[in-house]
Amino acid sequence: MIKKNEMISDYVERAYDLSRISGLPITDKFRLINYIKLVGKATEVAREKDISDIKNTHFYEVDPSFHLLISLIASGIQSDMVSQIIEGYCHNFEDSDIYYAKLVILGAGTMMIQNGFDRDSVVSYLVTLLGDDFLRNNFGRIYEEKEVLDIDEENKITIKFKNFDYTYRKLKYDLLALLKIKREQGKAKVKDAIFTRCDNKDLKFYYTLLDLKSDEVSEYIYHKLMKDAPKMDRFIMTAVRCILTEKSILETHYLLNAIIGKYTRFEKPYSEVIDEIKLRETEILS
Repeated sequence: MIKKNEMISDYVERAYDLSRISGLPITDKFRLINYIKLVGKATEVAREKDISDIKNTHFYEVDPSFHLLISLIASGIQSDMVSQIIEGYCHNFEDSDIYYAKLVILGAGTMMIQNGFDRDSVVSYLVTLLGDDFLRNNFGRIYEEKEVLDIDEENKITIKFKNFDYTYRKLKYDLLALLKIKREQGKAKVKDAIFTRCDNKDLKFYYTLLDLKSDEVSEYIYHKLMKDAPKMDRFIMTAVRCILTEKSILETHYLLNAIIGKYTRFEKPYSEVIDEIKLRETEILS
């Protein structure tokens, strides 16, 4: 997660393994250049008009991952949550450097758009992630061709996101229901629900561990354990932190999907999510 007042470049170097990007074959790096150009075009629209106006352009629909990230920042979700969503997806790409690289580049670019950077600064920074030698040998050509966007069947990078694992589905809505209870009925009510109405021992363990008077210590423990924890533990820990810090249901929904590695189109009717959360809330409190 990006820290308050942390530079995006410092965050990217700290949070991601950039050797996985710089070590890619040169053919893959040229495929990534098209996504850097895509971010550049979106930056220009955001600077001249507004971030939300990117959604009215033809390139908004060019790529699903780009579509989701732009939708997140256009909806007003803050950088700290956007960065966690990017990290959540990247954690699922341990076996694919090209998927990892694409998400880091689109994610860093999206956060730069959100923070008001100009097009040339965004493009130049993202190209540096491809490696110093690549930058020196190809930047002139890239700069001259920055208006040429060539994402077609031959060179596009289509990330294969995971199907929804039903092991997580019911639990996700239980956790979102607990978040709703905390936001609307307070800490005492959600603690009662977790410790007397839920039978998930890991949920009880992580809630006890992270429910501290010092948010600084709680956050430290959370990030320390998240680095190497199994996916289910990361899923529960993330939900617990969202409950404790009263994140919105919308951003927690997308963050938990990122932990799973499941793609969700932003325009999917959000009322369906709310209806299922209400159902789970009724069952938990009954």
